Amino acid sequence: MPGLDEPTPPVAAARPPRRRLPLFWLEWAILIAVITLYSRAALLDFDPHQLAQTAEQNESATLPILAEIGLRRYGEIPLWNPYMLTGFPLAGDPVSHFWNPVATAPVLLWGGVNGMKVSLYLSLLIAGFGQWFLAHVFGARGLFRLWAGLLLALSGGLALLLWLGWYELLVGVAWFPWCFGLLWVALRRRDRLSLVLTALAVTMVITAGGGYYPLYLAVCLAVLTLAALARAERGRRRAVLGRALAVAALAAGLSAVYLVPLADGLRYTARDAPPDPHQATSQPLLYALFNYVVADHAWFRADVLNKGVGWGWFYIGALPLLALALTPWVLARHRQQRGDVLTLLALLLVLLLWQASRYPPVSLLYDWLPFLNTFRFPNRLLIVATIPLVTLAALTLQALVVWARTELGRRRQTGAGPRVAAWLVVMLPAALLLGGTIADVYRVNQPFATNPHPRNSVARGALTWLRREDPSLYYTNIGGTAVYWDWAAYAYELEMPMLNFRYNRRVRSMDAQYGANSPFNAQPKYVLAVSEHQPPEPATLLTSFNGVNLWRRDDALPFAFAADPDGPITWQTVAGQPARLDGPNRVVVTADVNATGRRLVVLVSDYPGWQLWVDGRRAAVEPLNGYLGAALRPGAHTYEFVFRPAGAFVGMAISGVALALCVGLIIKR
Repeated sequence: MPGLDEPTPPVAAARPPRRRLPLFWLEWAILIAVITLYSRAALLDFDPHQLAQTAEQNESATLPILAEIGLRRYGEIPLWNPYMLTGFPLAGDPVSHFWNPVATAPVLLWGGVNGMKVSLYLSLLIAGFGQWFLAHVFGARGLFRLWAGLLLALSGGLALLLWLGWYELLVGVAWFPWCFGLLWVALRRRDRLSLVLTALAVTMVITAGGGYYPLYLAVCLAVLTLAALARAERGRRRAVLGRALAVAALAAGLSAVYLVPLADGLRYTARDAPPDPHQATSQPLLYALFNYVVADHAWFRADVLNKGVGWGWFYIGALPLLALALTPWVLARHRQQRGDVLTLLALLLVLLLWQASRYPPVSLLYDWLPFLNTFRFPNRLLIVATIPLVTLAALTLQALVVWARTELGRRRQTGAGPRVAAWLVVMLPAALLLGGTIADVYRVNQPFATNPHPRNSVARGALTWLRREDPSLYYTNIGGTAVYWDWAAYAYELEMPMLNFRYNRRVRSMDAQYGANSPFNAQPKYVLAVSEHQPPEPATLLTSFNGVNLWRRDDALPFAFAADPDGPITWQTVAGQPARLDGPNRVVVTADVNATGRRLVVLVSDYPGWQLWVDGRRAAVEPLNGYLGAALRPGAHTYEFVFRPAGAFVGMAISGVALALCVGLIIKR
């Protein structure tokens, strides 16, 4: 950042000034080297058939694969996801991260699976450098800011997200320290560049699709803004508030490409996950802090110390908490740091209280605003709380070392030799302590965070065989009454819609389509499940793959068919029509019928934004039972359904204007 580099040490007047390499280049090199060693086995192997198999990694890989299909195979932006259920709008999906360049740019270069792994590696780097920058902004230097950056990148909270496969959450949280540091700079300066950079960092969080993150970030940035207002001179407060609002406006404009389609998504889609009225993972403050010091991996699933459920891991070692205990000493002895320490303490306290959401005082807010109960897993806030906690620890340890070095220097005689000795007596133990902490966190968290495993070879073989034997368009059920989650990524790569892949969200019209009074609904043509599962009759067993049977259901409706809308619609009364997916956003049907008055039905969820062209001319979409439909014309015709939601293009336009404005602000600074 301009103006934030280390000051050049004074030199003797008799010597010509010497340019030396700033120390932070060495710190950056260490950051990159350690993070690369930490994660390379799992994230930099570039084997598309290897992916961590500890939790939801395969499910998370589906959206990067969808981006690969749209961009690399068809050369278009994917706005619709045709491979989950009977379709779901990617434009308007709350967990979509397509517009986040850290998520999508690697996909263009390395494909869906490898691109996802590279973006995770980049996110660890972004988190480490962001924490380094935040510590620098608040006054940490050298060894202490390097320690802060490494500790966040290797922290248990980020390891938890890697273990669970919560891809978009890691991509988003990596930008939190950047948002904190850049906003603090922007509110204390008068330039335009810092406003633009802060807005870009906020946009990176929002477009990562982290679900709860916009609310988390808004509250954190509000705390920092209030702290900046409290510390500003009276005549400067209006300018500080104006700059905060400018950041919010720019970030909203840049994020419009994600936010505008989301408005339709909230109306026409639903989440399967219910609200969490008990806020099960919240803990009282002292119990919550205990999570940071437990190094036993069994703690991940332990239900003790008021943990309503397990599934929590946040290890960073005891040193940050010990340093936190010394903050009263820093406040008493170092007046020049009081404002920074109090600001970070306020941010940390707000986050810790918020994660304790089932206890007063925050529980009172939840009683008043029940919609907050939809924000599940409040212990995730401990991941964000690591950021101010580690920054505070770095400042406290630095103050302690400076004080010790000063006191030791006073007790010794003046001169270069005693000063060097005093430095070694203090700094060498400090360096060993901080290095030992990093080594310990690395040792504990790496096996938890990095779990490279081969993907399911049976899934690849079975689905490849099925795609080769029947290249037409149809739905599959993979798992029977369950879902074989580790098959989903391969189904996407082979462009096979998976009807029972229900990943916590759906189009609302599906509820009526599968209700008792529905006249018809989409069913899978093929079922892959273990031998214990028997699909309903009539079904034909085709073959078996290592204990997984492949059944063909003979009563399933074709993907596209001609039907009499006034009569019963069954597999016996309809006439199937050839259909294909021409990319994620387009379904093409070539229908040939002789009779008039029949309806074309395509078993894809109708949703605002679908358009129809018949032989290249615009026609009306006539949905039937919540599925795409059209009036059939006698003879052979091509019916092309294209998903072009207005909200997506409005959002792109707004974000484009906002981006141009940001460029203009930088050029005219």
